[in-house]
Amino acid sequence: MSVIAGWSNYEGLLTNILQTQKMEKKRNRKPNWTEEQGLLLAQLVNEHKGMLRGKFGPTVTSQGKRRAWDTISQTINASFPLVVRTGDDCEKRWYVLQSKAKDEIAAHKRESSLTGGGPPAKRLSQVVNTVFQVLGHSEVRTLIHTSMMQALEVQQR
Repeated sequence: MSVIAGWSNYEGLLTNILQTQKMEKKRNRKPNWTEEQGLLLAQLVNEHKGMLRGKFGPTVTSQGKRRAWDTISQTINASFPLVVRTGDDCEKRWYVLQSKAKDEIAAHKRESSLTGGGPPAKRLSQVVNTVFQVLGHSEVRTLIHTSMMQALEVQQR
């Protein structure tokens, strides 16, 4: 056997080892959140908003917030048993829902304030309405005001 033939066998072995390691490191993804799961999450956050959105103090602690997220995840897992969600998963998804809802509400307000004919602005989804209830009007109003000011600046350019 020549040195070159020996090297190609060695190279093939290394390639196989690296591919196996990559396959072992690949994380298994959970399925995407469904609309129903997102709605249930928003409703549960609304029920626990005193703890989750409250300022830290004697009654609101980080352990209390963690317990609230764990309770929410247990309820979601009981309702949708095919996918196990952790408290961290629920918390991350809540922040995604918040961001998307704020964007959708701001876009809805912009469309509603346009002049002229055309179709009416589309209705907000149940999830967005529930997130809106949790956030409160003042927080969303600040975001919408900022968003509308940016839209006016773009139109004036």
